[in-house]
Amino acid sequence: MASPATTVMLNSITQESARVRVLEYAGAGCGIAAAYAGWLLAQMGAAVARVGPSLAPCALDANPLQLALEVLADGKAALTYPSSITDFDQLLADYDILLCDAPQSFAAIGGPLPALRARHPRLVVGVATPFGLDGPYAGVPACALDAQALSAVAWSLGEPGRAPLSLPPGIAEHQAGTMLAAGSLLALAVRDQCGSGRLVDIALADVLASYVGGNCRLYIHHGLRWHRGGRRASGSGGAYPYVILPCKDGEVCLFGRTREEWERLVAVMGNPAWSAAPRYQDLRAMGTQYPDEVDALLGPWLAQHSKAELAALALTHNLILSPICDVADVLQTEQFAERRFFTRTHAAGRAVRVPALPFRVTASRAPEAANLAATLLHGAAPPPPATATTSSARPLSGLRVLDFGWVWSAPWVGTILGELGAQVIKVEHGKRPDNLRLSGRVMRDGAVVAGPSKEMSPMFHQINHGKLGITLNAKAPRAVELLHRLAAISDLAVENMSPGSLERSHLGYESLRAVNPRLVMLAMSAAGQFGPLANMRAYAPNMSSAAGLEALVGYRGEAPIGALSFGLGDPNASTHALVVVLAALRRARLSGVGCYIDLSQIEALLGTLRPYLIDSQVQQRQSPVTGNEHPAMAPHGIYPAHEDDAWLTLAVADDGQWRVLRSLCAAAWACDPRFETFAGRKAHAAELDGEISTWTATQPRDALVARLRAAGLASSPVLSVEEQWRDPHYAARGIKHRVDIPVYGAEDLFQAPWRFSDFAPQIDRCGPLTGQHNDYVLGELLGLSTAEIAELQRSGVVA
Repeated sequence: MASPATTVMLNSITQESARVRVLEYAGAGCGIAAAYAGWLLAQMGAAVARVGPSLAPCALDANPLQLALEVLADGKAALTYPSSITDFDQLLADYDILLCDAPQSFAAIGGPLPALRARHPRLVVGVATPFGLDGPYAGVPACALDAQALSAVAWSLGEPGRAPLSLPPGIAEHQAGTMLAAGSLLALAVRDQCGSGRLVDIALADVLASYVGGNCRLYIHHGLRWHRGGRRASGSGGAYPYVILPCKDGEVCLFGRTREEWERLVAVMGNPAWSAAPRYQDLRAMGTQYPDEVDALLGPWLAQHSKAELAALALTHNLILSPICDVADVLQTEQFAERRFFTRTHAAGRAVRVPALPFRVTASRAPEAANLAATLLHGAAPPPPATATTSSARPLSGLRVLDFGWVWSAPWVGTILGELGAQVIKVEHGKRPDNLRLSGRVMRDGAVVAGPSKEMSPMFHQINHGKLGITLNAKAPRAVELLHRLAAISDLAVENMSPGSLERSHLGYESLRAVNPRLVMLAMSAAGQFGPLANMRAYAPNMSSAAGLEALVGYRGEAPIGALSFGLGDPNASTHALVVVLAALRRARLSGVGCYIDLSQIEALLGTLRPYLIDSQVQQRQSPVTGNEHPAMAPHGIYPAHEDDAWLTLAVADDGQWRVLRSLCAAAWACDPRFETFAGRKAHAAELDGEISTWTATQPRDALVARLRAAGLASSPVLSVEEQWRDPHYAARGIKHRVDIPVYGAEDLFQAPWRFSDFAPQIDRCGPLTGQHNDYVLGELLGLSTAEIAELQRSGVVA
């Protein structure tokens, strides 16, 4: 009989072996993407080990990326490099997932990826790079700045007439890490079914282009430009307001799309006399023709109120308004304290608060319910399939999703799952449809397309392609009954309504799990389901303002201008939701028990600002706005080319690359001794950027990029959206699919930015017309007769 100590040890070993096991390769050049993917999986219960050089505590003068990497190593085992491929193979035999974002250095220790996968057929291998493992730029030197340039993200950031801007280093890389974690979990689910692992190839350029593919359609398909707009979105995104304006003690972000939202703001201002003039009734004209004039009218009222006062007014009166927060504001936000979002750790020897997971996973929808997120990747491993296969073209076939979402964040989660075979049923009310259907008249080649604009909106079809669409009046008891019946045969329900909305309609988690205990429900609100900010009304720019992103983007040494045109909050929330949803669905499949996921979209974005949250605490000041600078590369920027409004990136990683650049430009400044070392180039970055700009402005963009790349330097053209759509990278990577949109015609839509070794997401049709699949869903799935459906239509249940 085993002793108690032996029994405890054996139980511990059994529990550990049942966890998903992840190996994170931290080679030369390894950065945020793999580290963040590994951290996400570790926080959900995976056993994660980091193989690579040891991470000693950072010095106080460490840069934000070094600080983030130190903290992202928390909770991971530390392993040294194996001495041979044989040793590495023995190590890998114990793991389910391998994560890497430095494939070149990995090859020196693990060998070529195809050979490694042949030796470890059950291993899921996830790799993140700027341009991917294949395609025309696969071997091109590149960094995250290049991915932002090629995807058209940079084209949208900055002021008109000035150089494009990039997101501060590390933020875009977190996007690659999130997609890497989600893709690895999807490949793990395929292995559960088929018995063999998959390669997951993540290109940051693809990730960002899929974000742009949604956001830019709010502009270019409605007669606006996707272009730099300074402190407002380009053309105000079509309607006033969409802008950052000063207040008494800082700045706030104002947003609105509808007349009701504008009238609420004007009413809180006291209905000033000017607001009654016809000129200030046309939201589109205000936003696109004379927004500065309206800004000036709002200015005196805003100047009377502090950020805190305006935030309180917004919460009380349902205004779409958020303060531009810095790190000090964020750390003092009561909502995050109540949700226990920040945890304590050390960086550079100092105690700091860092983001935890941006979601709570519970057995019931209640603020006091225990958070199960840390156990999602625990539990017994699935039995091996009876017959191992090597292909699963539609790995989520058989999964059914009930989609209560609107606009972007929640609907895109269902759409991506649908690209992989899930059946997704979008629920709308015919008289109050998804707001994306109502984005205005639709344009093509400069002309209005005649027809029903609510069925043509390209952004709606980008975010909702491939779904079934039904229309039900959720206030009618009979409709609620039908939705309960759909929930009973579904695996996942998603929503991003205001907290409590579905509960008031008897469609909340407690009601739905009563008919289906296996159901996973995802709720994606701005700030979370409970807490003092739970009822905050917000769109993407308000969420990024509250998270602190807008306070970090701007030109070096100047006040921040934000990143309003990009709207990072929505797609960032979607990708984080995919991570937890895939983990929760796996748990439900193995245990037979569902769960409730309370995801805060603001917290999801805050997690990607980790480098600057930590840096600000270590340095005891707000991280400065640094333009396109990088803490470990100089030069690192976006520079003018000879053509009008033409720009290119250039990044130099070390002194050897600097000497290569010096030989290419052959200018006197290139021999300046101040620039010989990285320290010197960093100290004199402004002067160096000025000299480089003078040189590049004499060169044709594409010819100079080709020369720089041929010499082994990271350089890319900053593409407009129109150029991005034509670039061969996206066609070669298969990330775009052409579909027919009713009346509008053919349009290219972007798929989820994953490439797997033997299958891919698929887009086979556009989004549904309003109520297009009522007969199929109610008749074929729920068994109602034609006469019953007709009666439901007459009575307004099918609305």
